[in-house]
This record gives sequence, C-alpha cells and structure tokens, in this order.
Amino acid sequence: MKRILLPCLLSLTALLNAWGQSDAGPFLPSDPAELLGYTPAMAIERFGAPARVFAVRGAEAWQDDVVFDYGNFGLFLFSDRVWQVRIGADYTRPVLGFSVGAGLERIQAALGLPTSTGPGSWEWELPGNAWPVRLRAKVDETGAVNEIYMYRADF
Repeated sequence: MKRILLPCLLSLTALLNAWGQSDAGPFLPSDPAELLGYTPAMAIERFGAPARVFAVRGAEAWQDDVVFDYGNFGLFLFSDRVWQVRIGADYTRPVLGFSVGAGLERIQAALGLPTSTGPGSWEWELPGNAWPVRLRAKVDETGAVNEIYMYRADF
C-alpha cells in the first residue's frame, strides 16, 4: 500500500504545485472597486505583505501616494486608505468581465461606451457605493489594454 500511495501523493503534489505556479500570487476580487477605502491593515490581511512599498510624488503634496506593489497589481494609498487600484499587463484574471490585453469592443461589451477618451486611454464612470468610481484603461499602439486603473473619482 505504501508503495502505491507515496508515488501518488508525490505526483499529486507536483501537479498542484505546477497548477498553482501558472497563476501565482494574490488575486483581486472580480470588482476591484471593493478594495477602495481599505486601510493598510485590511490590505495586508487580505493579500499579505506587499512585494514592494514605495512612494509616488505628485505635483502637489496632497497628491503623494504610498503604493503597495503586489507585482501584477498595486494599491495606491493616500493618508490611510486605498484610493486607487492598478492592474498590470501581467495580471491574467478577468476584471469586471474582461482581461488586460482586451480591445475596446470586449470592454464595451462589459461596461458600455466609454464616458471619455484621450490619447492612449479610455475611461468609464462606474457605480460606486460610497463614492464615485472611474476605470481608466491605458492602451498600447495596437488598441489593446495594457494597464487598468480603478479609482475614487472624488480624490
């Protein structure tokens, strides 16, 4: 029995490890807007310690942020609350029904027409619970989304 069980357990462990490594790291909720308003303690409790923590300087002192960088996504904090979530090009899971790398047609199928467009980005106003929320999709020269920012619009 031991001769059969041990190889099976080793195979199962290897399979689970390989499966987990294909999409490693903490995962965002399907609607990252629920993270807006999190305290640093809430973020660490949910996602663990960030891989990096750094400051982003704004033009004015009130625009300075601390970023909890989790690799493929980041949480921007002002004072003691998350006000913006950045989703990077290497985040592989869908957000609000589309994934980074999608084109405008796919995002419009999920969110409707953008409320504004600019060079290299599209923006949508989303329903928020306690404050207005916006989603900005940054696009590359082919029209594919390469970064998503979801943020409190009242900041």
